[in-house]
Amino acid sequence: MERSKTTEEIIRASEIGEYAHCHRAWWLGRVQGVENRNRGRMEAGTAQHQAHGRRVALTSLLRAAAAACVIVAVAAGVALVLRILGLV
Repeated sequence: MERSKTTEEIIRASEIGEYAHCHRAWWLGRVQGVENRNRGRMEAGTAQHQAHGRRVALTSLLRAAAAACVIVAVAAGVALVLRILGLV
């Protein structure tokens, strides 16, 4: 039977990056429980990443809306031309 992983058994991508950058810093934080002195800067960086993620999501939404508008405009243009030519 498989048991669920505890928080301490899960290794996050940020931890891998921290270990790659400085395995001693990873060990101090993960094994020894030493608090990082740059906590404020790390939290600010996290907030910036979240804000960027929201901007990326909004950009994707706006791009899809723009594509829909182009499709509607082209369809309206085709309908107008067909009407002018008396084909509809």
